[in-house]
Amino acid sequence: MSPIASILMVAAAVPCVIGSITSRSRLSITASTVMLLVMVDLAFVSLLPPVLWSGLLLLTGLCLAIRLGSRLKAQTEEQAMTALPDKVLVSTNAAHSLTDSPRDGSSESSSLERPTEWQKARPFPRLGRTSAILSTAAYPIMAWQVLNHGAHHAAGSAAGAHSAHQHHGSAFDGSFVSGVITLSVIGVSLLLILCAVQALARKRPGLLLESLGMATMLTIMQFMH
Repeated sequence: MSPIASILMVAAAVPCVIGSITSRSRLSITASTVMLLVMVDLAFVSLLPPVLWSGLLLLTGLCLAIRLGSRLKAQTEEQAMTALPDKVLVSTNAAHSLTDSPRDGSSESSSLERPTEWQKARPFPRLGRTSAILSTAAYPIMAWQVLNHGAHHAAGSAAGAHSAHQHHGSAFDGSFVSGVITLSVIGVSLLLILCAVQALARKRPGLLLESLGMATMLTIMQFMH
């Protein structure tokens, strides 16, 4: 990896740590700190082998996925519990409005449609949830990138003819996996940039830094290694 790419990779991890600190989530802070340590070690120190860092990133992503899944399940159950009383209240109010003033149908329809909520929902209905899902998905991608980084170094130090023969035997598998990861990096990075733009519009600097840092890091590790 070139010196410029190493510096950019570490610099991109710093906003992720800052964004996680603003969220005040211990798991997010721990995950972003692990990610920063991985970038520093890969770029400058080389203290631990990339295989260990890759496994640690996978474990971190798994912990984030479990925490995110439990939160989504809790929110779904809470919304299901509150949805029934709200529907009863809306139907009761609608019945009273029809009984008291049958010609006043425009105010009823406007109150039920809630156009302001639709405006706030674009382009992502729930910005925090979407960004959390994308950030969680980025960790296994980074784990593969770290593993690939170590494989490149190992291939560079291997014997020429023997390594060329092994690479020819696994060329299809390697190219297929690399293509899938490349498409995943492009898709996740673009969605993270959209989250960053919306976070800027909503004046959420922590989420803005985290989304931009994650998208920049994925791009650098994939195309500048």
